[in-house]
Amino acid sequence: MNSSTRAPYSCVILDDDKAMVHILEHYVSLTDKLELKGSFTDPLDATAAFWNFEKIDFLFVDIEMDISGIDVARMLRDKIAYVIFVTGHITYALDAFAEGDRFLVKPVSFEKFLETINSIISRDRNKKLLGKRSEV
Repeated sequence: MNSSTRAPYSCVILDDDKAMVHILEHYVSLTDKLELKGSFTDPLDATAAFWNFEKIDFLFVDIEMDISGIDVARMLRDKIAYVIFVTGHITYALDAFAEGDRFLVKPVSFEKFLETINSIISRDRNKKLLGKRSEV
């Protein structure tokens, strides 16, 4: 399947701040490459829902919740291709980079959101192309 016919990348949002969930839902709705599979404000609800999902391409997750977003990402890592931490606490950056693929600091602009998505997708495509070349 070429890049123009690829189905949208699936994503899930988890943030205990309802306003941030709405902002991220809006950003996803503006991004043709993404398809929202679920939004959650409770880490336990989100974790339980993953039993019903196929592998998810992107998880947008807050770090500071009743259950740490870092712990949630660790628990679900086999079901997620890319973890993007979204938090207002820059002090979590090192832990986030160790467990995730990107880190967005609140407030998140649409431009930064889109740049992050495009960067990961581009990197993913390049890896796949390099892998195909080495198989030839």
